[in-house]
Amino acid sequence: MAKSKRKPRSRLRVSLPRVLVVEANPGYRSVISHVVEMAGGQFESVAELDQARRQLDGRKFDMLIVGMSAEFPVTPEEVGRLRTAAQAPLLLLMEGYDNAADTLEVYEAGADQVLPKPFVPDALIGAIKSELRRPGPVSVVPIATRIELAGLVFDAGQRRVTGKEASVNLTKREWQLLTHFLASPNQFFAAEEVALLAWGPDASVEQFRSYVTRLRQKLSPFSAYCELVTEKGRGYCLVLEQPAIREEA
Repeated sequence: MAKSKRKPRSRLRVSLPRVLVVEANPGYRSVISHVVEMAGGQFESVAELDQARRQLDGRKFDMLIVGMSAEFPVTPEEVGRLRTAAQAPLLLLMEGYDNAADTLEVYEAGADQVLPKPFVPDALIGAIKSELRRPGPVSVVPIATRIELAGLVFDAGQRRVTGKEASVNLTKREWQLLTHFLASPNQFFAAEEVALLAWGPDASVEQFRSYVTRLRQKLSPFSAYCELVTEKGRGYCLVLEQPAIREEA
C-alpha cells in the first residue's frame, strides 16, 4: 500500500488540572502544594486573599484550596466571593472543624468540601481527586464501544483493532493507552502526561515505555496509516491518516 504524504504535526501540551492554593502559613502552603501534585494537579500558591482575587482576575483554575485558621480567618462571605470569581470547586481546610454551625455556614456560602486542619494528606488527595472529576468525559473515546477512524475499527468491547490487513487484540492496559491517544490523534504528548492520564498517578514512565513498545508492535500491520511514533524533544504521538487509495492503471 502506498503511503500518503503526512501533514505537519503540531504538538498539544496536555495541561494538568490547575489548582490555586491560598494559605498564609508557609509550611502548610508547601505541604498542600505538594499534595496537589501527588493528586495529579499543578499548583500556584499565594498567602493572602487579595493575592488570590488578583490571580482569579481573568485566569482559569480548576479548583481552589483555601486554608483558614484563627490567624487567617476566612468569612463565609469571602468564601462565596472566591467561589463566584473562580467558578470552580472550592475546598476549605478549616481549624475548628468540629464547630458545626461555622461549617454549615461555609458550605452554604459555596464551599464544596470542608476538611479539618491539620489534615490527613491521603484525605486531602482523595478530596482533590473527587472534585476534579468532570461530570462527563473530555472525549467520547474512553466510553465509546465502537469507533471507525482512518480505515480502522476500534472495538472497545473486544479491545480489538481491525483493518483490511489484520485484526489485533489488546490487553486492558494497552487499550487504556490507545484510547488516550485516540482522543487526540496526530498530537504529541510527554511520557509523564500520557502515563498519568491513561493510568493514574501510580503509573511509571518505565511502564509507559514498555507498553508503548508492545502497542507499537501490535499496530505494525497498519503502519502505513496508523503508527505510534516518538520524536526527541516532542514526545509520543499516534499518527492516523486515511489509507492511500491505489489508482488502477
